Amino acid sequence: MAFKLLDTFKKKSLIAELELCSVVMENKEFPWILLIPRVENVVQINQLSIEQQIQLMKEINLCSNIMEELFDCDRLNVAAIGNKTPQLHIHIICRTINDSLWPETIWGKQMKKLTDNENDQRAQKLKYAFKLNRTTHKILF
Repeated sequence: MAFKLLDTFKKKSLIAELELCSVVMENKEFPWILLIPRVENVVQINQLSIEQQIQLMKEINLCSNIMEELFDCDRLNVAAIGNKTPQLHIHIICRTINDSLWPETIWGKQMKKLTDNENDQRAQKLKYAFKLNRTTHKILF
C-alpha cells in the first residue's frame, strides 16, 4: 500500500520534502510546523525502523534549528501527540514568554489564524530556509 497523507495535512501549506518526512505548516499565530514521516500505517515513533527513527531525529534537529533561526523562540515545543489525528506527525512550535498563551500549553486552546498574506509570507520564508539548508547541508538528506 502506498503512503497517503491524511486530508487534515493536505490542507496545510507544504514546506519541504525531506528524506523521511513531509514538512507542512500550521496556519496559527505561533510559528509551527509538522513533520510527517512518509511511512504507511505508522502511528507511533517506535513503529518506525531503527534507521527511520535515526533519520527522524536528524530531521527534527534540522527543523528545530531552522525554526530557531527564523523566529523569536524562547522555548521550542517538540511533540508527537496524535490523539485526534492518528497518522504519525511531530509538532515543532516556537513559543515566546510574551505569546498569548504563555506559559500554558497550546493544546485545546483557541488560537488566532494567520491572514492569507501572513500565511503566504511565513510559508515562503520557511520554504526558502529549507531550500537553502538543502543546498548547504546535503549530508542530512
